[in-house]
Amino acid sequence: MKLSRVLIRGLTACVAVLGMMSLAPAHAVTVVGKWDPSFGGGFPDLGWRGEAKFFLPDACLAESGWVLNGSSCSDSGMKLLSAEVEFYKVSDPTNAAFQETLLFDFPSSAVDRMRIDSGQLTGVDGSFLYSRSSTLALAGAPYTSFVQFFEGDLAWMSYTSDTPNGVVTGFSDPNPADGRPVITFSVIPEPGSVLLVLVALLMIGLLARRRPATLPR
Repeated sequence: MKLSRVLIRGLTACVAVLGMMSLAPAHAVTVVGKWDPSFGGGFPDLGWRGEAKFFLPDACLAESGWVLNGSSCSDSGMKLLSAEVEFYKVSDPTNAAFQETLLFDFPSSAVDRMRIDSGQLTGVDGSFLYSRSSTLALAGAPYTSFVQFFEGDLAWMSYTSDTPNGVVTGFSDPNPADGRPVITFSVIPEPGSVLLVLVALLMIGLLARRRPATLPR
């Protein structure tokens, strides 16, 4: 009976906190996007696994379809926060000679628009306005510079290699053999929502640890 009461109290506390979470705004404004295609084009055996973080003003989540960065809900607040690209050899992913990570760690406000569907980010048009250099021997050059772009739900890159035979430029293939570089978007929970979950777990733990006072004989 006493154990049942503890469990009931714990469940009641959990329901109460979850109710608070449902009443609180669920508008996370930081979204992570991931993709993992082959590069294609001039580098057919090069894979580029990527992850990027996008910032969207929460006022724009009430909109639907493509929303311009200069719109009233954004006021030029849309940003590309960061991106990380991991190069690897498609035919031999464990080959260390073809493994390298490029970091686009300076935020970029070069965002034309973002697409919102049912309160979720589903597309981005923008780019980082700087390049990152790879030390892999690509396109016959010891260094190749890459620029990261986003177009709707697709990720792509441009590249420039200064080879002995001249400058070679190109783009990643939007339709490589292993599938298009489609971005999978997911919301990063707001700190407040995470805190509410922790409070719920803490309350349940405290209630479970409580013991009834010993009655005098």
